Amino acid sequence: MTSWSLSVALVLLCSSTLCSLGCDLTQGLQEDFSLLNQMSTFFLLPCLKDRTNFNFPKEAVEVNQLQRENATAIVYEMLQQIFTIFSLNTTPATWSQTQLKQLLIGLDQQLDQLEQCLGQDVEREEPSLGSENPSLVLKSYFQGINQYLQDKEYSRCAWEIVRIEIRKMFLFMNKFTRNLRN
Repeated sequence: MTSWSLSVALVLLCSSTLCSLGCDLTQGLQEDFSLLNQMSTFFLLPCLKDRTNFNFPKEAVEVNQLQRENATAIVYEMLQQIFTIFSLNTTPATWSQTQLKQLLIGLDQQLDQLEQCLGQDVEREEPSLGSENPSLVLKSYFQGINQYLQDKEYSRCAWEIVRIEIRKMFLFMNKFTRNLRN
């Protein structure tokens, strides 16, 4: 995904219910990113053979696909899927389990915050004719990540590749939330 497409998507997310309700996830996302960085000090050179392009679904956040009313659902879906991935009991034993637990607690709090900001549980919208449901597209993307982990038998290298992919997502979401305050 190009940074331009993501920037446009993030600006659109800023104009969504998420921003108008004052749901500021900036600090939580920064903490999540920091925890992901600290969880492992593994040198990635041996893992280069395991690299893959997970193909973040641009269509889920493209200008013409992103509807104002489902921007919050997209952020919620991303956080929920990230929570699910790191909740697996297959993460490397060499990772800091304390930091992993802190990450899961932080993600859970952010999901609760999004639900409270909306005043209700985040609902999934049905796709309209002629367009893809962004939440379903994101679920498919995350299923690909889960399948990758499974195919690689949850190896340390596979987890490191996934950790880097998720860090990118937090960088993008963090940039978005910073833009909300400006």
